This record gives sequence, C-alpha cells and structure tokens, in this order.
Amino acid sequence: MLQDVKRSIVPSLAGILLAMTGVHADESSEVKQSISVYGWLPSLDGTIKYTIPGDSLRPEKKGQSGIADSLDMVFMGNYELRKEKYSFMADIIYLKMSAGQSTTIRTPNHPSIPDMHVNAEQELTATMFGVYGGYNITDNGRWRVDAIGGARYFSLDMDISLSLNERGVSVSPSISNYDAVMGVRGEYTTDSQWYFPYHFDIGTGNSDLTTQASVGAGYRFGWGDVLLTYRYMHYAFGDDNFVNDFDLYGPKIGIVFHF
Repeated sequence: MLQDVKRSIVPSLAGILLAMTGVHADESSEVKQSISVYGWLPSLDGTIKYTIPGDSLRPEKKGQSGIADSLDMVFMGNYELRKEKYSFMADIIYLKMSAGQSTTIRTPNHPSIPDMHVNAEQELTATMFGVYGGYNITDNGRWRVDAIGGARYFSLDMDISLSLNERGVSVSPSISNYDAVMGVRGEYTTDSQWYFPYHFDIGTGNSDLTTQASVGAGYRFGWGDVLLTYRYMHYAFGDDNFVNDFDLYGPKIGIVFHF
C-alpha cells in the first residue's frame, strides 16, 4: 500500500512544480507576504525501541508523554509569499525537551547488600523544516483553495543515559528524513474580520508515510492577525529505526504580520 502511495504522490508533485516553473506571472501584480510566529505546547505519542524508567514512550505502546512538563525550548514560525495564483511557504519547528528520574533500591531483608542508586536521563530534540509551492484552484471571496506540493525535512535526536552507582551507559540514536509531500491549504473568510485557515498534506520518501493537518480561527486587526490553530503531525518510520512512529499534536496561538 505504501508503494502505491509513493507512486501516486511523486508524479503529482512533479506536475505541480513543473507548472509553477513554466509560467511567468505579470511583474506588475501585487506581491503579498506574511511572517507568522507561534507558541505551541504539543503532546507527543510514539513507539520507540529504547526506554528509561519514568519514560512514558513504552515499546509497543502509545501514550501521552507530557512534553509540556519537560519542554526546554520551542520555536515555530512560517513565511508566505503570494503573487497572482502562485504562492510559496516555508515552515519551521524546533523543540527540545528533557526528563530525568533518580531511584534508590534498597534490600532491607539483606542488610549486607548495599543500596543501589539508579539515575536515568533523556534529552530529545526535534527539527522540522518544510518548503511548499502552491497554485490557487479557487478564490471566490469566501473560499480559497490552493493545491500545494513540496518537501519536508524532519530530524529526531535522542540522548539516553542510565547510571547505576555512578557507573553508566548512554546511547544517542537519531533519525534524519526527507519526504516529498502534496496536499491542499486555504481559508474560509466571513463578512467580518474572522477567517478560518486549514492545511492538509501527505507524503513519503525516507519515511514510510507522513501526514500533517491543521485547522484554526483567525481575527484580523489593523496591525496584523491573531490566530488560534490545532495542529497534528504524524510520521511512520518503519521497524528498522529506533522510533517506529511519532506524533505531535496540540493547539497553538500565533501572530501574523503582513507586508
């Protein structure tokens, strides 16, 4: 089934990109640009091969990991350029999180056996960068629908250390994937300053399958927009990687500046 998805995505993506490069827009047309900066506290699901005490990502089991409790750094933003029916967007996510747990194991029935001090720590860094070209299918003043195609880079690095009475071992598995994606994006605009943006894409490449979806509500002010969105991202990496699958999801709030 995944091979069928690849065969359908790649030719369609190539067609979109060729159409974009083969058409020259009117130089006098207006160029619209915007920069968005978001705050996001996502939740995390996944299935990994490596685990430490206290880690909620158990092998062969999915569950919320409580990233918001151990989030060290997050940055999320995008840039968009539109001219006539054509558009370009770049999107970036960077987040870093860490967690740790210490445990003392005692054997009261065997006082001759010394206590064992176990310390476990993990640090996870995720980076996503996507570029998309778009072509407007319809724009009737209410509904705007763009067909999009592009590429997305995703990296996941994990440092895991486990020590017993100050003698420890550590592992640092990582994943770096490039995938071609295609989908739709756009917005519905009301008669007032309210609008409702949406985005969906699906793709494959180094990943077995990746999908992304978001929907939100925005309000336009004179200086820019305030936007509340729910975003979901999924990656299926396969059984050969230290992470079999990976999901990020949750609400985000952002500010959009137009120029």
